[in-house]
Parts: sequence; C-alpha cells; structure tokens
Amino acid sequence: MVRSRQAISIFWNVCLLSAFVSILGAQTKVSSLAEKPPADLAPAVASLLQPGGVKAVVGGATLDIWWVQSIGGDGGWSGVESGTLVGAIRVSGAFKEIRGKVVAPGVYTLRYGQQPQNGDHLGISPYRDFLLLSPASADTDPKVLGFDGVVALSKQVIGTSHPASLSIDPPEDAPGAVLATYKNDSGHDGIVVEVPRKPAGTIKFGLIVSGVIVH
Repeated sequence: MVRSRQAISIFWNVCLLSAFVSILGAQTKVSSLAEKPPADLAPAVASLLQPGGVKAVVGGATLDIWWVQSIGGDGGWSGVESGTLVGAIRVSGAFKEIRGKVVAPGVYTLRYGQQPQNGDHLGISPYRDFLLLSPASADTDPKVLGFDGVVALSKQVIGTSHPASLSIDPPEDAPGAVLATYKNDSGHDGIVVEVPRKPAGTIKFGLIVSGVIVH
C-alpha cells in the first residue's frame, strides 16, 4: 500500500512538472529579425518595407513580421486610412487569427482596418483597430485599398465572410518597451511593436498574437 501511494505521488509530480514545462514552452517570445522581406512579396510591396523586422514565437507557430518604412500622418491610428499597407507577415507552423480560424503557413500582407460601427460587432473588442492579412500572391499593389477592398482580399485567407485579423490592443501606449510581451485584460498574449510615422515619430502599439475573440 505504501509503495502504491508513493508511485501515485511520483506519477502526479511528473504530470505537474510536465504541465509546467509545457506552459513555459508555450509562452510567447519576441525578438528582432535581421532577415530581409521574403521573395514571395510583390516587388512594389517589398520595396516599401524595412530591411529587418520582428520574430514572435507563439506556441508551435513562428511569426516573422516586416513593417513599412513609414506611415504618413500624425498621431495614432486615427489618421490612417482603412486598407493602408502596414507590413507583411510570414506564418510558419500552426497559427490561428483572432477569431480562432487557422491561417495556413505562408506569406501575407498586413493592412490596417477598422471594425465597422454597424451594430453587428458590439462587445467583440474594446478597440476597433485590426491588421488584416491578405495573400501575398493576391495583394501586389501597395496603394490604399479602402475598407471593402482589404476585406475582400483578406477573406481569401480563411475562407469565411470575415477577414483574417490580428487585433491591435491597445492601439497606443502599449505596456512595456518595444519587443516586450504582455497579457491584456482578456487574457490574450500580445507583443509591443512600433511603426515609423512620416515626417517624424512612431506608432507604438500592442499586437495580439495568441487569443480568441468569439464572434
């Protein structure tokens, strides 16, 4: 009986240790990326991106992100038009966007989009700001697409009536320094990043890389 209890105790300790190691392994890690934008991007799009970017490891997925050299306007996202090119992302491994839909490994553009105020999206997120993913093979012109244009492209990523989205949360004054990780009030995991503004300054914001908004 004593040996049996000892065996059970050892078993549970091993289980707890395994779970702890699994949790540590699933933590989001972020670092700078020296690699140039991938050749999958159209030359006109790639020419607007910075030569290096950000790498985020999220569970079994790796996200390589390249931001544009600059976004015009002053202040935060309020002066940025829907459909504006903000960057590009390469997804490796198993990754889900903010609605929990699987994004296949590949290269995508990132364009700014605002959640419409039509009553259908109330309570989904405290913020209206998102980055929408579109297939690099289909998004070849860096011009501003507008809301309808970017949504039409982004729908191709997950095959639903909604675009493939990454939540900008918070849109400004993200907690911590650039390349820090954090957890928001909803328990979502985010990274702190920034994009240069033209003529000066940056937009520093949080980008949710793990978590689901149910809708």
